[in-house]
This record gives sequence, structure tokens and C-alpha cells, in this order.
Amino acid sequence: MPRLDISQLHDDSRIWIFGISPALDESQSARLLKGVDTFLDGWTAHNMPISSARDLLHGSFLVIGVDKRSETSGCSIDRMFGLLQQLEHELGVAILDPSRIFYRRADGSVHATSRPKFRESGDSHTMVFDTLSERLGELRNGSWERRARDSWHRTLLDATR
Repeated sequence: MPRLDISQLHDDSRIWIFGISPALDESQSARLLKGVDTFLDGWTAHNMPISSARDLLHGSFLVIGVDKRSETSGCSIDRMFGLLQQLEHELGVAILDPSRIFYRRADGSVHATSRPKFRESGDSHTMVFDTLSERLGELRNGSWERRARDSWHRTLLDATR
């Protein structure tokens, strides 16, 4: 019972959001999704298939979700991270670097920056993406994108602004 369409997963489904920078073009997106689909088709934990799904948002966020009735294990999650490390190398992008902050520019595009640069240039009104969100419902209801002042990102902002 391998890969599903992400629309088939319940809002309570566990997710991982991986920020990708720079954003993927069409060719890179196709390569990434092909590799992820192949992995998810055979993903198991303790020899039991994991019902899972994926989505790619804005060319900058890979979302992997697991049906709440499926169980993952440390080893199965490690294999997922191993795949993403391989895809980082193949595509020449950062996927697993946790030091990046993703935010929406005034023109609507998604951009990634370092924490120190965000501290210098961001403000409480900057729309940020919370890649630490753990439930699919947070993506669906849009709560993973919010003003920095309403997110953990506020701790990164210069207190004098």
C-alpha cells in the first residue's frame, strides 16, 4: 500500500517539509519527484509498507506525508534522509540545511536566506514559512505561512526594530 495522492491523507497525517534552495526548475522538479516516488513506492518500516504521499509546493518545498495508520521507524526515516541527501548532490541544491529561513517576497515569490541575513533584513511583518510544521492540516489551512511576529521566527529578529 505504497504511495498515495496527498489529497487522500487525513489532516492529522504526519508530514516533513523540506525547504529547497534555490527553487527547482521544471526539469529538476521532475527529477526530484521521480526519485521520491520511486522511494515512496518501496518505503517500509519493519518490513511493512508505509502508506505515504508527497507534494512539491512553489518549487521550494518538498512535503512528505505518512498516513496516520502507518508506522515509521528511525531506520525508515533515516533512509528517507539518505535519499534526500543523494538528491541534493544530484540536483545541486540544498534540501537538508536547517539554517535557512524561507519567506515570501513582496512580489509573491518564495526566497531562502540565512538566519543572520534574516535577522538583518526581516521584520515582524515578513511572511515566513514554518518548515517545522508536523501535520498536513497546517499546510491545508495555511497556518504554516504567517507573519514572523506570529511564528518562532520572531526570535531571530533584531529586538530594536
